[in-house]
Amino acid sequence: MDIGKAFTFVTEDENWIMKLVIGGIVMLIPIVNFAGFGYMAEVTRRVMNNDPQLLPEWGDFGKFFADGLKLFVGFLIYSLPVILVACVMGGIGAATGSMGDSANSDTLGGAMAIVLIGLECIVFLLALIPAVLSPAIFARFAEEGTIGSMLRFGDVIGFATANLGSYIVVLLLAGVALYIIAPLGVIACGVGVIFTGWWGYLVFAHLVGQLARQNSMMV
Repeated sequence: MDIGKAFTFVTEDENWIMKLVIGGIVMLIPIVNFAGFGYMAEVTRRVMNNDPQLLPEWGDFGKFFADGLKLFVGFLIYSLPVILVACVMGGIGAATGSMGDSANSDTLGGAMAIVLIGLECIVFLLALIPAVLSPAIFARFAEEGTIGSMLRFGDVIGFATANLGSYIVVLLLAGVALYIIAPLGVIACGVGVIFTGWWGYLVFAHLVGQLARQNSMMV
């Protein structure tokens, strides 16, 4: 994998500053930011296809938004187990809070507290699933552009395990870009993080595209 390319390709585009600014602003706006994720999918697709022009223009906003909405639905489906367990936790918490002060209620409340701790652990583990599978889910969508492509779990797992070493590298490097380097934008009075955060997402998109290209060459 060309790691350096993933971190620097953005600046190779002659209009990279404007594209970065637009992307940063788009990602700030709820719902509208779906277009940002669709844009990322297009970057991944271009890397997969060795397109020399890796940063698309923002003119095709409608397509980016539609793709981003599909991605949202796909990741939402992967997150349903977390949501369901969280709802159960909320119900238990509400029931515990409504109990009166008595020996029985204290005993039952203690039992519920233990159950809640167990459920919190389950939520944490379930939340890791879409996070760990995100490069595979993203790559499958970039290749086919459908919600169904993200939900073929065998294909998603197969993608993740086909080149496991590189897959782990992508996860680690994406984490570095998004959670270590990107937050440094806070130094610029907090404004810079808007754009370094978007840059981090583009690094992720490029890395996923490289991984998908590698996997296709292994077939």
